[in-house]
Amino acid sequence: ACHMTGYQGRLGVFEILEVSEKIRKLIVEKNDSDTILRAAVEEGMTTMLDDGLDKVAEGITSISEVLRVTKTETS
Repeated sequence: ACHMTGYQGRLGVFEILEVSEKIRKLIVEKNDSDTILRAAVEEGMTTMLDDGLDKVAEGITSISEVLRVTKTETS
């Protein structure tokens, strides 16, 4: 039952961090998570938000649901 949302069932949004040598070095040097995230995205990592937005574009979920589950602030 979709509970009148227009969607039924569950759908995953994914984010996988491949630990390259650059990322490994940043971790070992105890860089903050924002620095590591920026480097990972530069290397091609797709964030959960980006994966969710791709699914919005495909029409299989809503922007409000993606923002809710990724805890993205809308202010």
